[in-house]
Amino acid sequence: MPGGKIVFYTGILDIANTEAMVAAIMGHEVAHALANHGGQRMSAQLLQKGIGMLGQQVLKKEPQSKQQQILKAYGVATTVGAILPFSRAHESEADKIGLTLMVLAGYPPEAAVRLWERMKAASAGKAPPELLSTHPSNATRIQNLKRWIPQIKLEVEKIKVASR
Repeated sequence: MPGGKIVFYTGILDIANTEAMVAAIMGHEVAHALANHGGQRMSAQLLQKGIGMLGQQVLKKEPQSKQQQILKAYGVATTVGAILPFSRAHESEADKIGLTLMVLAGYPPEAAVRLWERMKAASAGKAPPELLSTHPSNATRIQNLKRWIPQIKLEVEKIKVASR
């Protein structure tokens, strides 16, 4: 959130029903702040708009209907082809950094997997296709987390040994 605040709604506590699952959410949200995802997202959207405005200027002598068709196609193509994948990459990065933060704080990383399994069950049939979403699918997140856990456990252990 603006001003560096991290917020999540109490309704999520029905799904994140353990302290470790709340730690997974908080780690994820802190990761977004640490990685400056908000600023990067704003820059990408400004670039998309700026190029669209340039396109309007280039097309200004074309009939209005042609301008609208081209700019609409540009908007859809850049959103699906660039903005949404960029956002999903941020979400995955925040998942990985957040997983590391929760392990560093002493929480079991498997709780993040359980959280997303519960999210998947709660949103069955309600989520848009991953291609049209700002977030990776729950299945993708679960798969990524399971793949990252062994690596992160090793990295955190190395940090703990080095700090002794």
